[in-house]
Amino acid sequence: MDVRKILDYIDANGADYISLWRDVCNIESKSGDKAALDRVADTVEKYASSLGFAVTRKPFEKTGDFLMIDMNFAAPEGYVFLAHMDTVHDKGKFGYPPVKISGDIMTGPGVIDCKGGIAVALLAMKALAENGYDRHLRLILTSDEEVSNTLGGKEGIDFIMNGVRGFRGAFNCEVGVDGEALVARKGILRVRLDITGKAAHSGIAYFEGRSAVREAAYKIIRLENASADGGTTYNCAVIHGGDTANIVPAHCSVVVDIRVRTSEDMENAWEFVNTVAAEKNVADTETAVSIISRRPPMVRTAENEALFEKLKNVSETYCLGALKATESGGGSDSAYTQLAGVPTVCGLGTTGNYCHTPDEYARISSLSDRAKLLAATCALN
Repeated sequence: MDVRKILDYIDANGADYISLWRDVCNIESKSGDKAALDRVADTVEKYASSLGFAVTRKPFEKTGDFLMIDMNFAAPEGYVFLAHMDTVHDKGKFGYPPVKISGDIMTGPGVIDCKGGIAVALLAMKALAENGYDRHLRLILTSDEEVSNTLGGKEGIDFIMNGVRGFRGAFNCEVGVDGEALVARKGILRVRLDITGKAAHSGIAYFEGRSAVREAAYKIIRLENASADGGTTYNCAVIHGGDTANIVPAHCSVVVDIRVRTSEDMENAWEFVNTVAAEKNVADTETAVSIISRRPPMVRTAENEALFEKLKNVSETYCLGALKATESGGGSDSAYTQLAGVPTVCGLGTTGNYCHTPDEYARISSLSDRAKLLAATCALN
C-alpha cells in the first residue's frame, strides 16, 4: 500500500473528525449513566455507518450498549482497535457546553480518556478503507471501562475477548502521551473492609465502646505502609464510619484500591489484605473482607514488545516522532485483549494531560498524528 497517500488522506480529512470528537464529549456520560452512554453509542453508530462500516450493537441493562464496528468483515483478520465511551466526571464539572476549544487545545470530559480515541480509530480505519486496505479491521467500544467492567460483568468481558480473538494485534486508543506507547499496565484489585465494633456513649461510657474507626485507622496505616514504588500499592480511598460525634463508632468501611504488576502479585495482595483484616488492634472488633472488582494486569510480553516495534519503526520511517515503550499504573480493557491471546499496545489515543480531573485537555493535532501512526502500521504489517 502507498502509505504516503494514507497520510495525505488523514491530513486532508482529519478536521472532519473533530466534530465527532466534540459531539461525543459534549454528551456527559459517566459510568452507570445508561441513558447518556446510549446517546454516545447512537452518535458513534450513526457516524460509523455513514463511513460505510458495519455496526453491531450489544445491549446491556446496567450500562450503555457496547459497539462493534467492522470494515472488510469477510477478509482475513488485520487489527482491532479499542476505546471506551464512559468517563469519570459528574455532570456539570466542565460547565456548559462541556467542551471548549482554544487553538490546538480541547478541554472537556473524556477528551483524552477516552473519547478522543474513538475519533482516532475511525479516522485511521477510513483512511485505510479509502486506500485499498484489504484486511478485516474492527473497533470495539465499551461503556464501563472506568469501573473495571463491573456493570457489563462477564458478558461485557466476553464481548471484548471474543471480539479480538484471531486478530493480528490490538491497539487500544486509551489516553495518549506524546512519544510513548504502553506495553504493560497494572492490574486492579478493589476490596472493601467492613469493620464492626461496639457502640457506646462517648462521654459516659467511652471505655466500654470498641471503636471501629480506630481499628480501621490501624489497618489503613498497615496497608498504606506496604505500598512499594514500582510494585504493589494500596490506596485506602473511601472511608465511611460512625453515626454522630458523641457515639463511639460501631462500624466503619474502607475501600482499598490495589494496583499490581502480575497475577501472582494480585494473589499475594489478596492474602495480605486478609492477614491485615484478621489482626486486632482494638479488642472485640471484627473485620470482613469482600472483593468489589478485579481486573487482571496487562503484562509486558515479547509479543507486546514486537507489536510496539512495528509502531516504532513506522513512526521513525515516516517522521511521526520518536516512540518509546512504557508501563502504566492504570488499568484498561487491554488486560482482556492480552488475556485473549492477542498482542496488545495501549495508550494510542489523543494526547494531553490531567485525565480524571476538571482540567482534562487534549491537543487537537494529536487526532491526526495518532491516526497516521495506527493507519500506517496496519498498512505495512
